[in-house]
Amino acid sequence: LLGAGFAAWRRRRRRHVPEIQRPVVRSAPPAGPAALGDALRLFVEPDKIIRSAAFVTLKYRLTLTNRSETPLGAIGVGLDLVSAHAQAPMDQQLATAETALEERHAVPRLAPGQSITLDGQVQLALAQAQVIRQGRHPLLVPLLRMRISARGGDALLRTFVVGQTAPGSSRVQPIRLDEGPRSYSPVAQRELA
Repeated sequence: LLGAGFAAWRRRRRRHVPEIQRPVVRSAPPAGPAALGDALRLFVEPDKIIRSAAFVTLKYRLTLTNRSETPLGAIGVGLDLVSAHAQAPMDQQLATAETALEERHAVPRLAPGQSITLDGQVQLALAQAQVIRQGRHPLLVPLLRMRISARGGDALLRTFVVGQTAPGSSRVQPIRLDEGPRSYSPVAQRELA
C-alpha cells in the first residue's frame, strides 16, 4: 500500500499542470489630440478704436473656453492689426499658417470647461496702413489677425474686420482718416472666412 501511494505521488508530480495566464486585453490606440478649433471656443470683443496722428489702436477682450474633456496646456495667443485693401495679396491680410504674429498672451493651462478672459491692445502705424479712397475720403479697414496655439495641437487662425457701427445696422463701417484723431466706441467686428 505504501509503495502504491508513492507511485501515485510520483505520477502526479510528473504530470504537467498547465499555468493559467492572465488574459491580455488590448486597449484601443490613444486618440490623437482634438483639433484646437473643436476644443477651444473663442469669443472676440473689440472694445474701442483710438485713432491718433500716427497710430490706430484697438483695445480688445478675448474669452477662451476649453470645450474638451482634457486640459489644454501652453496656450499662446498672437495678434496683430493690419489693413485691408483690394490690391494687397490675401496672405498679407488674412492669418495663415505662415503668418508670424507676436505672442501677446500666454496661458499655462486651461482645465476642461474653464474660461479665461484676456485684455490687451494692438496698434497699426498709419504710415504702414493701406488707405482706401472713396471719392475724396481716405478710409481705413482694420483687420485683427489672430493665431492661437496649444501644446500638442494645431493652430487656430482667425481674422476679423473691425470698425465702427452705424446706428441700427450690424455692418462694420471703415474708419475715416480725414476726421482727425478721435476714438470709436462701440466697435463692431465680423470674422472673415
